[in-house]
Parts: sequence; C-alpha cells; structure tokens
Amino acid sequence: MGTPFSCSRWVAGDPPPPPLYPPAPERMSADSSVRGSEERAVEPNIDLGKGLGGLQMIRMTHSSGCVCEVYLWGATVTSYRLGSGKEILFVSPDAVFDGVKAIRGGIPVVFPQFGQPNKDMPSHGFARIQNWTIDKKQCSIHKNGMLEVVLTLEQSEQTLKMWPFEFQLEYAIRLSSDSLQTALTIHNPHLVEWSFQTLLHSYLRVPDIATTSVSGLKGASYIDKVDEGAVKTETSSEVRFSKRTDRIYRAATGGLGVVAAATVKSRGRDLVSVEATCSRAANSTWSGATPSPDLVVWNPFPEASPSDLKDGYKHMICVEPGLVSEAVTTLLQGRMTLTQTIFSAEESE
Repeated sequence: MGTPFSCSRWVAGDPPPPPLYPPAPERMSADSSVRGSEERAVEPNIDLGKGLGGLQMIRMTHSSGCVCEVYLWGATVTSYRLGSGKEILFVSPDAVFDGVKAIRGGIPVVFPQFGQPNKDMPSHGFARIQNWTIDKKQCSIHKNGMLEVVLTLEQSEQTLKMWPFEFQLEYAIRLSSDSLQTALTIHNPHLVEWSFQTLLHSYLRVPDIATTSVSGLKGASYIDKVDEGAVKTETSSEVRFSKRTDRIYRAATGGLGVVAAATVKSRGRDLVSVEATCSRAANSTWSGATPSPDLVVWNPFPEASPSDLKDGYKHMICVEPGLVSEAVTTLLQGRMTLTQTIFSAEESE
C-alpha cells in the first residue's frame, strides 16, 4: 500500500472534490504547436488511509485519473469517479459510517441471504457489516495499467452463530480506464450443502429519477416484490420510475442470458451499463448447470425509503446483479464467482 490519507465527507450533489493528487506535467508531441496531442498523466496508486468516521478505506487511482474508494467495513465500494470528476455511484448524504450499520450506497456486498428470510440474521446477511481483510499479496498495479485490490472474509464466532457454516469470500475490485469490475468469489471448503443467496447491491447515481429509465429487460420474467411477489413479464423496452419499484428480473429470461446486462439512461441518453456473469472453478463439485445472474432493480420512493436515505431516492437507481430469485444449494467443496462490470457512457455528458 502507498501513502496514508484521511478524507472528509463529499455529498453526491456537491461539486466534485479537488484532485487527489497534483496533475503531472503535460506530455506534448515533438511539435509543441500540436496542442491536440496534449495529455495529462496521473501516477497510479493504491493507498490505505482513513475515510469517514475514521474507518479504514482504500483509494485506487488509475493513470487515467479514474478513482475508486472502498471501505474495509463491509467491503463497500463507495466511489467510482472518472478522470473528469464525474461520480458514477450514489452514496446517501445521510449514510452512517460508524462501523456498526451498513453503509447506505455504493456497492454493498449481500451474503448469505437477500432480504431477511432468516429472521435470526440481519437483512441482506452479514457480509456488509463485517470488517474485511486486505490480501496484500493479490493487490497490484498490472502491466496493462489495471489496478486490483482483493479483500477477504471468512467465518468467525459471530457469523457461525447466525449461519453455521465455514466459508471464505474473496472480493476483487478492478479499476481500469473505462470500467470498474467487482468480482465476489464464494468458497465452500467442505462437502456440506449450503443454501445461500448473494448480490452486489449497486447504487448508481442519476440526475433525476423522474427522467431515468433502464433498458435491456424487455421480455424478462420478474418477481414484483411491491405486488406481493407476483410473477410478471416485462413488456417495456425502457423501464421508467414514477413510484416505488422492487423487482427481481430472473436469470435466463428475456434478454438476460449467460451475461445479464442493462443500461441506465437519463432523458433517453445512456449513462451507465452494467454487465454480470457467474462462473465456477473447474475443480468445483457442482450438481447441475452453473446459474446465471438475476438483476434486481430497486428504488424505494418515499414510502419505503430507509431513514438513512430520505430524499436520496431522487438521485439513484439500483441495478443489482445476484443469485437471489432462488437460493443456491449446489456449491459443494468448490468456488463460484459473481462478476459485475460497470461502464460509463461519458459522452452522454
């Protein structure tokens, strides 16, 4: 890890914060009159320091100027900023950074349950309210310029009281010039059957939910959690939001296949695309086919907004890849990886 730092709160609606590092000298062509070839270089870094509430946070800075910030608390990615300063993720201005409560926004990790079918376990499981460990051996700046940080979590006395299984989670966060990728690997080390759900709860920042839509879901079957779990088929090429929305678009239906993908738009222009896949290690013991990801689309509107979100619903939409429509019971003594890649359509600005 590099230089230690501390940070202050940046509210998503405020102007972007100043550059984290002073700009490098301009690199110019041999002919100094050719201004079109000017470039700025940023020194790539992976730094560990203190974030909000004094919680440990990793800051990844790509040579393109893109920045990703991730807290060890919950392994929660809280920022993905482009070199222009444009923020892709949404974190509630009322989010609590106290090392007790889950951080409201960014990309919380949901495991081993979605919602709260097991009332003896917190809603969305315990992974988002645990301190994760940095695997420094796997953190690196790759030759192609990509930055990678790997965090890990395994069973403890506390988790065993809620979920009586040994497990290992490995979470890789990869930052490149054009995307942010988050890959959660779940390892069952024994020939013991689990039942689990998992999801990457991505909060995406939008200018106004009233002018936001999500495309790529037409024809997909979905579970409408607002309508008592009724199963429906999406008929719209663009899903729009005028009221509370909570839907699980089921894997391998409509346009959702081995790759589950959707695009968030504002006033008809692309903002962000999300792609997700699921894979398993070649030596994994697995009965049946490898599952494909579901996509959850969520905005609570005022009637279901939690206390740490309030009016934040106006500037966010959650598009969340996961394995949640059915619990997974087929992973035995092996590894499975859920991978999400987020791309920004910078030209939409």
